Amino acid sequence: MREPSPNPKPRSRRRRAGAWLTLILAGAVTAGLFYYLAKATTLDDWVSLYQGLPLVFLLAYLACFLGSMVLKALRYRLLLAASSQEKPPRFAGLVAVTFVSNLFVDLLPARSGSLAYIVFLNRKLAVGLPACFSSFAFSFIFDLIGMLPLFFLAIVLHGLAAGEQAPLLWVLLGVLAIIALLALYLLEKVLAIIAGVVQWLAPRLPGKAAAWAGRAAEEVAAMAQDVGKVKSQGVYGRVLWVSVAIRALKYLGLYVLVTGLAAQWPVQAAHLSFPLVLFALIAAEATASLPVSGIAGFGAYEGVMMATLRGAGLAPTQAALIPFGLHLLTQVIDYSLGALALVALSLIKPREIEHEDEV
Repeated sequence: MREPSPNPKPRSRRRRAGAWLTLILAGAVTAGLFYYLAKATTLDDWVSLYQGLPLVFLLAYLACFLGSMVLKALRYRLLLAASSQEKPPRFAGLVAVTFVSNLFVDLLPARSGSLAYIVFLNRKLAVGLPACFSSFAFSFIFDLIGMLPLFFLAIVLHGLAAGEQAPLLWVLLGVLAIIALLALYLLEKVLAIIAGVVQWLAPRLPGKAAAWAGRAAEEVAAMAQDVGKVKSQGVYGRVLWVSVAIRALKYLGLYVLVTGLAAQWPVQAAHLSFPLVLFALIAAEATASLPVSGIAGFGAYEGVMMATLRGAGLAPTQAALIPFGLHLLTQVIDYSLGALALVALSLIKPREIEHEDEV
């Protein structure tokens, strides 16, 4: 008889330790932010910040935000219609899933919350797993591609305003473009390779692991086929234009909100040009995508924006108030609308999926 291993699950323990370490570090980042805000601002500062926000700026942001969310749902529908899914779900259901996905993206680190889209689309709207994955993957890639023209515009405008170019920004733009295009070109091939490796490995695994690996290989192969089907449907052009519009509405809305929050300080607001704010938003968003960025995204996002605004000449108090005030207000809106969408989805009875593709 084999003796039991003295440490049967070292990998599980390491994963738990890693998860706890990530959580502790994220908590430390968020705690550091709140400590700095407690020292640099007062309660009266925060009351004045929101009282000084003109209603028209808030309504303009809401219009841009809602428009971008509807366009995201439209992009999902375009991709699902081009996939192996015989009948795309109703548009209202896709809008609800989009809001719920947005909620979980804000709550969970490193964009892991965006996987909620796959779960709810598969479970609640009866979309097959291959179509769920292909629409999710293409949306993610085109989100990056859609950001490139705006990033290009920000670099050009920044160079014209400063009278000199920033080579590092051009390098970053080139790297992002290469990553996006490689992902678009290699996605199907990478999935096919993964499916082949898992299929080769399946018979060599013991018991249930072999059956699980076999099914996983079939699912990944089906995803690769679905990605290829979407590629062959000629939807890239429409998806690209929608993606650019989504990014434009998003950053336009955030810029409007930033200028609205800063409206009570005319001198400081004069420093907040669109290229500067766009650069600050893109840098903060990229930082917030890191595994350790803070609880619910609060931490690194504000830190990057604060540094950018301080570099533009804003006083420490204003540079602290605007990023956190922006993030807090947008999160409240995201959570409120996402929670309402989650309630709406919870009322939908899960439909049966024809080909048993469940997450």
